[in-house]
Amino acid sequence: MEAAGFHVRPYHANVPSFGEWGFVLASDRPFPVPSTVPVPGLKYLDDATMRALFDIPPDMGPVEVKINSLNNQALVTYYEAEWRRWN
Repeated sequence: MEAAGFHVRPYHANVPSFGEWGFVLASDRPFPVPSTVPVPGLKYLDDATMRALFDIPPDMGPVEVKINSLNNQALVTYYEAEWRRWN
């Protein structure tokens, strides 16, 4: 998404039964890491949890990869390489 010109903020959450999931907020303009809940009174999300979503530990940090595109299916190559490690 950064290669396409967006400003991004990665975040993650542990989803019961599915494990760790990663997401990205993106905008065409720079923006700060969200630190407060935009809608008050939510049942499962408070300001502390919001800040923790954007706290990325070193072992989950950025990894140098090729950009996936229609002309270069890098994601397929990565998937196949990992699949071969286990099969």
